[in-house]
Amino acid sequence: MTEEPEEEQKPQKKKLSIKQIVIFAVIILVLAGGGYFAYSKFFAHREAGKEAAKEAEKKPKEQILIALEPLIVNLTDKNRFIKLSLQLEIGDKKYEPLLKEKMPLMRDAIIMLITSKSFEAISGPDGKMMLKDEMLARLNQALGKEVINNVYFTELMVQ
Repeated sequence: MTEEPEEEQKPQKKKLSIKQIVIFAVIILVLAGGGYFAYSKFFAHREAGKEAAKEAEKKPKEQILIALEPLIVNLTDKNRFIKLSLQLEIGDKKYEPLLKEKMPLMRDAIIMLITSKSFEAISGPDGKMMLKDEMLARLNQALGKEVINNVYFTELMVQ
């Protein structure tokens, strides 16, 4: 018995044709382009927003305070009144003329709000915070846009 040498089976290397190389290159370019498009469409604006937020944090916010003349207003309780002085914080000086123009509307909004309150409602710290929040909302409503950032009581006396 003679053994015939088994033919060694070597894996044959396939050569890529130029046509296949071009097809792979086009596929890679399309995938890369799609990835770039998806990133720029869905993620880049988030990055830009984060950068803008960081820039805004670095810049000190402009704080302008506008003082209102003191108010003396009756509360709902019989023989109770409140004397109130406050300042309004705005973020941009360009709104000062608007506040001066709308001052009668703002004072009216404050008076109408306070005359609807009782001594009990505004006597504690929580009541005063709620009063400030309601005042802020009503003042911005009277102005027709969000101009006032905060309300500060500079004098508050209830009798």
